[in-house]
Amino acid sequence: MQSHNINMVRSTRPSSRSPMTDLKIVTNLAWPAFRNVALDVHKVLRPYCHSSILDWREAKPGGNILFIETVRRDTLKLLKKLIPGSNIVFYGTTEGHSLLDEESTKIARNINVVAISNFVKQMLEEVDVHVAGVVHHGLDMDATEVDLPFLESIEEKVREKLVALTVASNDPRKGLEELLRAHKLVEGSIPNSFLVLHSQPKRYYDNEEQRYRERYYDLPELASQLGIEQVWLTNRYGLMTSEEVNALYKLCHIYVLSSFTEGFGLPMLEAFRFNKPVIAVDAPPFNEIIEDGRTGKLIPCTEVRWFNYKNKVLFKMHIYETRGLAEAMFSLLSNQSLRESMEKKIRESKNRWSIYNLYPQFLKYF
Repeated sequence: MQSHNINMVRSTRPSSRSPMTDLKIVTNLAWPAFRNVALDVHKVLRPYCHSSILDWREAKPGGNILFIETVRRDTLKLLKKLIPGSNIVFYGTTEGHSLLDEESTKIARNINVVAISNFVKQMLEEVDVHVAGVVHHGLDMDATEVDLPFLESIEEKVREKLVALTVASNDPRKGLEELLRAHKLVEGSIPNSFLVLHSQPKRYYDNEEQRYRERYYDLPELASQLGIEQVWLTNRYGLMTSEEVNALYKLCHIYVLSSFTEGFGLPMLEAFRFNKPVIAVDAPPFNEIIEDGRTGKLIPCTEVRWFNYKNKVLFKMHIYETRGLAEAMFSLLSNQSLRESMEKKIRESKNRWSIYNLYPQFLKYF
């Protein structure tokens, strides 16, 4: 695999702390979400130390290692080769109860585990993984560059529309069927409502793995069955540039996070970066981020279900009613003054989620 080693220029660390001269940030660089977090951590820690970003296949033991991944049996066992002579912090996520065995649990005791949300901390501690602390995910709130030609092309597509946006992989836990059904209800009350669903086709070619992959829904077929007219299914999830994705957030009026479970849910912060109110289920970690009635709408959780995902994680699924999601979408799309009030509150408070405020906290765990 091509090396992704990215070196940082050394600078002076604040004198109030003993210097940490080197840090290896290790993750699965083939996975965009982890790669992006690694790049952000790298950028933030520039004033503090030398650092390099490495794919986990390339990493060698020794020194300070920040490992960014999902906390599972297989990822913990990956760390076994890195433990000798290393000081490891595992910045981890999970969407429920990780199904660990005796070996992986033992490995977890030899490292510092830092959770990405209070929800993840709770889930890990319920399976006897000690969590040293929580460092919430963040974003660079100033990274608002957009692809202007692309923005202009999609503005033409949604002119005079009230746009709801969802950015999600095509997986059952993302609630995409519920999202489409809710949008169909909203269409009946707000004729100029429009849904942009940035997701994947059911079958697509994975350039990284060089093979075709199957996802869950045939989204065009589902939208057709429901009789939905005001929708754009991009079918380009993972293929757009960050500037193109930013254009989607810039043009929307609200963001809908339809997921039943997440370890964090970075799209909430991506929406906040553009001062857009967010709708999600009233459950952790979503209610750690959204202030109901101030920065978005939280819809009631009606049931909790556990779903065994590939015998790796028991997803904790927070189920909501489709009508509840539709009512939240209607309440925001139909009320411009409420949206403007929420946009103002988001603008005033979003910097609490800045990577520059959050990611220096990693240093205290080494």
